[in-house]
Amino acid sequence: MPDVDAFLDALRDEVTELARTHLQEMQEAALEDGEAFLNQTQDDLKRWGRLLEQGELSREEFESLVRGQKDMAEMAALKQAGLAAVRAEQFRDALIDRIVGTASRILL
Repeated sequence: MPDVDAFLDALRDEVTELARTHLQEMQEAALEDGEAFLNQTQDDLKRWGRLLEQGELSREEFESLVRGQKDMAEMAALKQAGLAAVRAEQFRDALIDRIVGTASRILL
C-alpha cells in the first residue's frame, strides 16, 4: 500500500517538472513558489492524503479540499520576477491539478 510520504515526495518531483516545462524562463521562481505552497499545505495534504488512501475521502472531496487551498499559493516569487498575474495563476492552477492527479495515481 502506498504511503503519504511517497505522495509528498512525488509532489516535489511534480513541482520541479512543472516549473521546468511550463516556466523555463522563470524556473527558479516557480520552484520557490511551488515549494512554498507545498510547505504551507503539507500538514493538510498529509491528513487528506491519508483519508483518501483509507477511502474516507473521495477523489472529488480531496480535490475540493486542495482547490480550497488555492489562495494560499500566492506565487510571490513569480510575481516579483515580473511574471504576469494571469501566467502565475495558470501555474498555480496547474500545480493544484498535479497535486490531485498525483494523489489519484499514488494513493488510490
